[in-house]
Amino acid sequence: MGKDSQAPAFRRVFEASLADIALRTDAAERCLILSGGVDTCAILAAASTLGITFGCGITVVTGDASPDEGFSVAAAQQYALEHHLLRISIEELIDIHLPMAVKLLETFDGMTLRNSLVIAAAFQKANALGYKHVVVGDGADELFGGYSFTWGYEDEPQVWKEKRDAMCQTWTFATAQLAEAYGLVSHSPYTEPQTVEWALANTHRDDCIGTHAICLVHRGKSIEHIAGKIILREAYDTVSSWRRKDPIEVGSGITVIGKDPYWQDKVSDSEFQNQQAEAAERGFVLKNKEHLVNFRAFEECFGRNGVKLDKKRELGQGCAGCCFEIGDKTFCHLCGAWPAQRSKEE
Repeated sequence: MGKDSQAPAFRRVFEASLADIALRTDAAERCLILSGGVDTCAILAAASTLGITFGCGITVVTGDASPDEGFSVAAAQQYALEHHLLRISIEELIDIHLPMAVKLLETFDGMTLRNSLVIAAAFQKANALGYKHVVVGDGADELFGGYSFTWGYEDEPQVWKEKRDAMCQTWTFATAQLAEAYGLVSHSPYTEPQTVEWALANTHRDDCIGTHAICLVHRGKSIEHIAGKIILREAYDTVSSWRRKDPIEVGSGITVIGKDPYWQDKVSDSEFQNQQAEAAERGFVLKNKEHLVNFRAFEECFGRNGVKLDKKRELGQGCAGCCFEIGDKTFCHLCGAWPAQRSKEE
């Protein structure tokens, strides 16, 4: 930890936020959605410091090579946390949770849905176990530069901060909607007002972005690499402190559905090409087979062309990927298009 590290100050604010969550939830009724990532392991470490407990930790993985498994198991063992490791097939995740996620979130965007399928499975388990509150790691990546696309502007730290602050002032998370669908209330110490206010006022690019030895798998070899969330990694010494940032879809293993080879036996190339062309005539840009499968679920739920949605749509207008109205937004939550604004030539 560097001599000028903000980590000690962050710990005080973060632990106060976690304590606030503990005050409004009963220990026997709350569980931790434990991905084994930097964010949730920091929550576990902070909770241990404060004497805050969770009924259990829940982790969802697919297959035998999901990075989240090793880290989450080690973290649960370190803190003697009852751990439910759900090993679910990708087919089950899609069959059980895709229709609900599409309907609830009003989207057929692949990235959103891949992550949401895993979260939905974890929340379903939490509900089945009788919990009423789920604690998650939402907000850490946005506050502290966790995403690789936020690692730029090395020579323009003020620009970095302005963009970070703007992102955090307009952030939205699907977690609360998914939790509510399963009779749960979600909480994150990273999105608690005092954590957000402190982070935006006191942290800058060099508090968040740096180069360090990063590991890809638990007890795996480390490599020097640029990383985000340095302040969080320094604040709590956990099994995942210097783990690579893996999105939920990567850590759980479901990321494979974003590639066409996964769908080889489910959607033929000719079927995809024909339906892609037909959708294009109606103003929908389908990028791959996963997008087509999601789009089918979307139209099953909201009708042809999404007519049941309370959103304005006009062919040749709006989002470049789906024609639904998006105002001045550059990302379309509904279809996942980015950049979603049409070029002036269109």
